[in-house]
Amino acid sequence: MTEQQQTPGGSVAAVRPRASRPLAVLYTGGTFGMVPSAHGLVPNPRLRSEIEGLMAGVRRTDGQPIEWVYSETERAMDSAEMDCEALGRLADQLREIITCDDPRAVVVIHGSDTLAYSAAFAAFALADLATPIVFTGAQLPIGFEGTDAIDNFSLAISAPDRQALQGVHIAFGGSVLPAVRATKRSAQSLRAFAAPRTLAAEPAGVDDRLAGALRRAAGAPAPRTGLVKVVPGVNAPQLVAAMNECPTGIVLECYGSGTAPAVSGGLADAIRAATGRGTVVLAVTQCEDGSVVLDRYAVGSALADAGAISAGDMTSEAALGKLGALARAGFAGAELRDHLGTNLIGERHG
Repeated sequence: MTEQQQTPGGSVAAVRPRASRPLAVLYTGGTFGMVPSAHGLVPNPRLRSEIEGLMAGVRRTDGQPIEWVYSETERAMDSAEMDCEALGRLADQLREIITCDDPRAVVVIHGSDTLAYSAAFAAFALADLATPIVFTGAQLPIGFEGTDAIDNFSLAISAPDRQALQGVHIAFGGSVLPAVRATKRSAQSLRAFAAPRTLAAEPAGVDDRLAGALRRAAGAPAPRTGLVKVVPGVNAPQLVAAMNECPTGIVLECYGSGTAPAVSGGLADAIRAATGRGTVVLAVTQCEDGSVVLDRYAVGSALADAGAISAGDMTSEAALGKLGALARAGFAGAELRDHLGTNLIGERHG
């Protein structure tokens, strides 16, 4: 007997009953599986035996063992080494796992430093897929005294069934958070992640055109995107250097509701020249909550007049992930601007 499942594009597909599908575990590296070295902690290149040990004690609600499959990235890495290319490869491997193994959910073991960035990119790059994906990691390696690895892993593998998740989430420190709203808040606390901005209601969703573009993007070169934080003294040459290195686009982390030294720092002229060449400038706020409203102040209006786009209340991680995933899928110009300004999967108010 099969179930029917509605895809993000609106069509209905037949799938195996959820209970009969395996859980997929993908190990990428990170503190979760690290081991000591002469120069500090380094990723364990293989973690299958440790995951086998964790899964041995897990049972379904009917008392039977959980069927699961295991994968690893090409190499285990400290997540501080993640770059745009690695984000694309990780999303592609997740798509392949979902396509080939038809799991009921995928748990991704990832380093915490860039976990929110990877999870946000995956949320947009894989927004056409219905399979829940849960990222997790640890502040202390498995096997260390006081480790949070076991609790975080248990939370990650149980969350999809217990909470009927959709999309990409982060399971960490007792909380399950939507990836498009989460950010790392602490380098020490076991409750390392928070989502102070609530998931936006009534998302537009993924239509057939967007879904098709995301599928075709698998294997495509990852666009070079970056982030520039506005601080006192930031100036046009600094911004130009960043935009030259990231010609696809940058996220500009502005003050308050979207302000920056548009005139005194020369940012407006630099943005106008770059957006005229097709570079996207997506403005987010540095504040924990609130939205970018570029026309509230004259300096913000100057940024908008130069071509900057408001990101509403998107987190920096979500803004980078959305920009990178959509540009990789081939969107540009007015169509890209429209998508960036739309609440697609709960990532933005305003």
